Amino acid sequence: MEIHVIVGHIEASAHHLLISIHKEAENTKEAGMIIRKYVATGQITEDEEKELKIQLADTLKIVGIVVPFVLIPGASIVMPILIKVAGKHNINLLPSVV
Repeated sequence: MEIHVIVGHIEASAHHLLISIHKEAENTKEAGMIIRKYVATGQITEDEEKELKIQLADTLKIVGIVVPFVLIPGASIVMPILIKVAGKHNINLLPSVV
């Protein structure tokens, strides 16, 4: 591969990552507002409950991906393989914004 192709791929991947992080931050903020509403009123709509469940699942997925990188040597090699294998078995380990 030529160097400009590799650089272009890295730039595109970094751009996608930054957009995903921004979306995840927005979703987390919205989930926080829903939780505050529930604490204040004791009620949320079905749509808000669904959104909160999705965000909780995404947060748990992120923790499940990030923690091994910190705690397990060599996780940066194993995790992409695990994600790919899980995908072949219709198991989605990645958050919904990715």
